Amino acid sequence: MTAGNTQHTTMTSLALTLVLVIGFWGRAEAQEIGANFNHDPEIIDFVYLKKTPVEWIRTTPYIFEYIRGEKSPETEPGLQKVIDASKAGYKVAFGFRWDFRKFKLRVPAPGSEEEKTYFAVASRILARVGPYIQIFKLGNEPNLETLAIDLQRNPDGEVPLVRFTERLLTAVVDPYYSAHPELKRPDVYTGSLPRLFMKDEQQKPGIVGLIELAQHDDRIKGLAIHLHVSDSVEMNESLRFARSIMPTKPIIVPEFSLFRLYNAHVADALGDSPAGIAFAKRYGYAPQSKLYTWYSKANTDHVTAAEWAALFASRTWFPPHFMKTYYRYFQRYGVVLATYGYLSQSAPQKMTATSPTWFINPIFPMKSLEVQPDGSYTPNPLWYDDFVAIVNAGKQTKK
Repeated sequence: MTAGNTQHTTMTSLALTLVLVIGFWGRAEAQEIGANFNHDPEIIDFVYLKKTPVEWIRTTPYIFEYIRGEKSPETEPGLQKVIDASKAGYKVAFGFRWDFRKFKLRVPAPGSEEEKTYFAVASRILARVGPYIQIFKLGNEPNLETLAIDLQRNPDGEVPLVRFTERLLTAVVDPYYSAHPELKRPDVYTGSLPRLFMKDEQQKPGIVGLIELAQHDDRIKGLAIHLHVSDSVEMNESLRFARSIMPTKPIIVPEFSLFRLYNAHVADALGDSPAGIAFAKRYGYAPQSKLYTWYSKANTDHVTAAEWAALFASRTWFPPHFMKTYYRYFQRYGVVLATYGYLSQSAPQKMTATSPTWFINPIFPMKSLEVQPDGSYTPNPLWYDDFVAIVNAGKQTKK
């Protein structure tokens, strides 16, 4: 057999394996959907959690706020919200965001004073919330929050980020649950990895190493990835790449949205299409005004749900019912849990052509929409109904 034939056979075999794996996961596992509160557990609101049928919440506090003494593991109200959520019957996916890059810090060496300090704080947090979590995530977007050098192999052939992630499990998570056999050990996931559709991300040793760690370490249940994408092509490629290294273990998606799509159109004119011109005329805007100007108005003065829905209906690029598209890919690739942004967090009042658009996502975008007559937050008309539908679909497949 020639080298070319061998390569073709190998690729064909891999493709067949992926087809079989995808089919297996689509039939065998539930695709549960929950509420994501990102890095701010203090905003968990049980009144609004009860307005949808979610059973899961997810949060990943900024651990350097605790390491730097800005918050206390023993008294921080946000951690109490996590405990209260568990006591109220919600299942909890929990982890830490390690902002090494933000603070221009190297990943600490094993046994170093820095590592001891970091892990001591992580252990104190786990001592408080450990009895109340069902999933522990060993990171949050580490490929974005780690200095480039620590995503590469060092002279010893190790990737510092991968080594640190494994040590977090070995030195913090495992000892805590070993010392408390009365507790059920949570499922552990490596990640969460965004931008896996990008070829340069796929080639980083830190990313490949974390997926391999999830695949080969029996203590790890599976992999967490984020799906902030422009379209279903990027969604599919992210999941395909993850499955090419970790074929059968579960995947969770703690964050997903069309954020990259929204951002590509922030500077569009309101009247860039017949539908856009009609929208501008109906609501009294100049057709040549920019979308970011309208966003500024929404985030400053608030708009009605009807106007919000009409604006996005006038965008030629906006795909309605995208949540159902996500759900189909979750089924196809064995995503067992996905959590979606629930309450407004970032909503800039002075938007520019380069401002982020996370505020479009939440199920309750209270920083952008007018409240309802009874004073309660207005559900996002873009996806509230579809969100409830896929939450219920996940609960049905779980039975």
